[in-house]
Amino acid sequence: MAATARALSPTLTNRVDATSKLKPANSQLWICVYFPDLALAALQLDLSQAVACSTLNKGQLRLHAVSKTAQQAGVEPGMPPAAALALCPGLIIDKREPLAERQALDELADIALNFSPWVSLGQQDCLLLEVRACLSLFGGVENLRDKLRTALQTDRHRPIMVISPSPTASVLLARLGLEIIVTERSALRSVLGPLPIAALALDDKSLRRLARTGLRQLIDLWRLPRDGLAKRYGAGLLQQLDRLVGQQTQVLQACHRPPRFHASREMPIELERIEHFFPAITQLAAEFAVFLKVRDATALGITLELHHHSSPATRLAVEFRAGSRDPKHWCSLLHEKLERSPLSAPVLAVSLLSQAIIPFQPEGFSLFADNASADSASEWQAVLDQLQARLGHQALQFPGTRADHRPERAVTNAPAPLHSTAGLAPRPLWLLPVPDPLRLVDIRLLSAAERVESGWWDNQPMRRDYHIAQDRLGRKLWVYRNLNAKQQWFVHGLFG
Repeated sequence: MAATARALSPTLTNRVDATSKLKPANSQLWICVYFPDLALAALQLDLSQAVACSTLNKGQLRLHAVSKTAQQAGVEPGMPPAAALALCPGLIIDKREPLAERQALDELADIALNFSPWVSLGQQDCLLLEVRACLSLFGGVENLRDKLRTALQTDRHRPIMVISPSPTASVLLARLGLEIIVTERSALRSVLGPLPIAALALDDKSLRRLARTGLRQLIDLWRLPRDGLAKRYGAGLLQQLDRLVGQQTQVLQACHRPPRFHASREMPIELERIEHFFPAITQLAAEFAVFLKVRDATALGITLELHHHSSPATRLAVEFRAGSRDPKHWCSLLHEKLERSPLSAPVLAVSLLSQAIIPFQPEGFSLFADNASADSASEWQAVLDQLQARLGHQALQFPGTRADHRPERAVTNAPAPLHSTAGLAPRPLWLLPVPDPLRLVDIRLLSAAERVESGWWDNQPMRRDYHIAQDRLGRKLWVYRNLNAKQQWFVHGLFG
């Protein structure tokens, strides 16, 4: 099959010039980036030498991938290791590591996400990128391909890239080593026609049956009636042919990475004073603000690392009560922490990193409303962030509620609000530790009864009717009547 592909490559390369000048259609356009040496590169092997990796295939040890130097000595994938060593005595054979390959492909996918928001890892040793909407950003399909190759190509990775409207066709051509650009789906049949049928993922029995009937190339299959092909060779063959030319929709799983920021600055000399190295932190904060703006995101926290020569790095973490995109606010909080955190050693480098990144949600506003309330709310959040940075995360307590109807168990204080109290009946923030008994003649009820009957499941049952009331001193109280035999009244809380 490899020899056939090499013989066909000049013909297909000539076709590229005709198809690459066509205007892009409104369909999808897929780049397949194939890494033929991924298994060897994941093992950190020197590809300039005769190296190979082996794996079990149907219970027998076979070579999975070989370097070009080994191929020149006659070694091919699928050989037994003993036969390969007989042809190339200096061949280095290592065991294949699928986990290392997956990690290497994940790192390459992170780079590819800078060129397209849709990257798929569904194919082995391949990356699939949908780039139709990205062409104008990179100056056309050829410029995009060249920039992507520059970003992915290293000493260990030599990618083969194919662009076509069908992901299946892109993968097939890339695995054959044929670098082609096809932008129109109508041109796929003429490009794929000379390829051997053996390149399809068919079982050996079907390939032998097709060979006995004289069918050698894909164009031979397209010339035959579809009904006859389906009867003789099954509907699976027709589905593969339809996927090749983009006539059958394929569902590919996209690879998504949560955004992460990490940037560093090295100091020219060791610095001990904050005012000497803090300008570098200000620059990193400005870079992070641009990073968030480009991705329409906001940060819930940042971490500052101060690197020293002979001691572990100093880490300072700052969390925000709401998403923030203001670098000045970050710098003020970091400066606040640095002033209260003695340095263990002089600073050689500073790093700013953040993984707490979420989509940006702009504040709602009215067309005719005054923005003073929104500004005051943001200023109040900034003040709370400063207090939290100065006193610690646990120092600020906020009233919240738990999922319990019993008032003494429902109200709680926590470092951050637990739940919104919107839609609940009025509750006082000041609850008495022990309810005080009172007489009904001393108060005036201001609301209807709110019955609370709960606690039967934990042997602490209660049945009460709560009211808002006012006493003779004008205080607003939260009172209840205990629905037991005595029907006693108690004051449970006070409204401010």
